[in-house]
Amino acid sequence: MSTADVSAALDALEALASTSATSSSGPLNALLEQHFAVARERILAGSPPKHVIAELQTNIAKAKKQVERGLKTWYAALGNTGKAVEKAFPPTLSDISSAYDDPPLFTEPEAAAALDRVVLDSLGRRGLWDAVLAFEAETDLAYDASKRDLSARLAEIVSDIEAGDLSSALAWCHANAAFLSSGPHPSPLPYHLHRAMLLAQPTPAAAVEYARTHMFEYLATQPVLELVTSRLFMGTKESPYEIENAPLAQMFRTDYCRCHGWAREDPLEVAVDLGSRGGALNAIEKARKVMGDRLGNVRTWPELPMEVHLPRNRRYHSVFVCPVSKEQASDTNPPTMLSCGHVINQESFNRLLKGNRKSAKCPYCPDETGQQGAQTLYL
Repeated sequence: MSTADVSAALDALEALASTSATSSSGPLNALLEQHFAVARERILAGSPPKHVIAELQTNIAKAKKQVERGLKTWYAALGNTGKAVEKAFPPTLSDISSAYDDPPLFTEPEAAAALDRVVLDSLGRRGLWDAVLAFEAETDLAYDASKRDLSARLAEIVSDIEAGDLSSALAWCHANAAFLSSGPHPSPLPYHLHRAMLLAQPTPAAAVEYARTHMFEYLATQPVLELVTSRLFMGTKESPYEIENAPLAQMFRTDYCRCHGWAREDPLEVAVDLGSRGGALNAIEKARKVMGDRLGNVRTWPELPMEVHLPRNRRYHSVFVCPVSKEQASDTNPPTMLSCGHVINQESFNRLLKGNRKSAKCPYCPDETGQQGAQTLYL
């Protein structure tokens, strides 16, 4: 089918659009302007309202049928136009299957080495040392000895937590108490570990004694009294306090990695999670199938041509624009999170501190942040 056929189909569609019989406006206007006016005049002239309304309902039914006939003709012509466009401009789909083959992924030495390092790091973080040894034997990489010891300790403590033994995790928290309590957002991990220990006490008296020894230091920031009160209902089915354990293993893994300057999450796990469960790969594959080589090679896309709905814990921002100065953040002017949670650029925060002020008021809420209370964020 040629472009002349498309023009003919469009002309037919325009002709239908200009005809009142194939639009809703013609019959409806006739109904409003004629039937209602006639009915009003007849009622004012003394005709029985019951008969006038019955005739008006009959006229409405006739107008409805006329509208439906016109719309059927309209939609048929619209469908013919779409078919004519598809036949005149068929998509080129011949190269879709080879979109990833120019060149193949991870064939360059740097890319292959980067992938190997990520896989090796992931195996070590998970404590899979047999797999680490096998991977080292097949590649020229070696897992860092100091990091190996830290990873082994992490795997050991996480294994203890999952088995219900919290003593090693509590010992680590005690040894790193200064780090866990520092910063604008101290870690709640020690409290939740003690909370789990209190919930495991066999009697109310033992729970109260444990709370008196370990928990009252968190009284200002955590619901300690509510937790202790809940132990008075031990053994009963109707407790007003419904308490669930926090994900201790994940909380510990996060703080352990933060303490040693590691990424909070396994980079390989994040990439796989975004691609599979996050749906990014499915969205890319769908775009390739629908639009084919019109989009070019996947790795040349400056951005995805569609929206990918990711879970909240997988939403990252590579660019930040300060809401105060309207300037984009950079390495020399990084985004800074205030103690209230709002984020502005470092230079904007410094301007708020002018005049040798010890703290600055947040531009969006009444909270104030001290000079040492702001936390630098990394893009």
